[in-house]
Amino acid sequence: MLELEPEKYACVAHLFKAEHVGSEVSGMVLSGNSLGKVFVNAQNDFRAAFVYDNGFCVLAGSVPNPGFASECLQWLYDYPHQDFFILYPSHESWLPCLDLAKSSSTQRSRRVAFQLDRKSFEALRSEQQLPPGIRVAPMDAAMMRKVEATVYPWIGGTWKSPADFEKRGVGVCASTEDEVVSLCYSVFVSHDSYAIDIMTVEKFKRLGLARAVASAFIVECVRRGFHPTWDSYESNFASMRLADALGFKPAREFFVYSWHRQSR
Repeated sequence: MLELEPEKYACVAHLFKAEHVGSEVSGMVLSGNSLGKVFVNAQNDFRAAFVYDNGFCVLAGSVPNPGFASECLQWLYDYPHQDFFILYPSHESWLPCLDLAKSSSTQRSRRVAFQLDRKSFEALRSEQQLPPGIRVAPMDAAMMRKVEATVYPWIGGTWKSPADFEKRGVGVCASTEDEVVSLCYSVFVSHDSYAIDIMTVEKFKRLGLARAVASAFIVECVRRGFHPTWDSYESNFASMRLADALGFKPAREFFVYSWHRQSR
């Protein structure tokens, strides 16, 4: 298993052109928008690739390599800088290899990918009444730094820098006078596809804030000619309902592998 230097990323780009599962994750790394990593099985072997980005990862190539799959999983278990992962096999042929190599604490689960139906979004869209004292505004570099320092530290590893996010990303925050309480931003970007991540502070949930920031995010993406994308575990009913309420329609289902480091 060999980590590629960024100037070699073009050698594996062909593996992702026809792939759909995890395309935003791989595109984010290959385009240099994040501090992610790319691995291949051996030097000058570009038949398969493993892309890692802040806990999210993609295993690509239409011909599975059991040894490479096992090495990728072991690297994830051993990697000290993240306590979870979600692995997207970009082709179903990888599933038997991963099933054999995974630990007993690694779960295989089904996720649903959605596509935005613009007409449905416009029909469902309404002017929401925000709770008193809360306003919605775009997320810039300064706001991303504030979010990282206060309510959502993980966001700091999703882009190469807050300045890069401000140049290429899209984000919306709902805030009180003192703190950010909900946000929706492009966690991964590949070409014109902008993958959605939403976070709401626990005590501010069930106030309609997630829908408000997501709706504002979609409006901004559409205005700029981008395609907002959404995928969710099929068991995450709240996420599935919110996607439906925003006009997203199920497009496909696929399997991922997830793992969380257990406390010692």
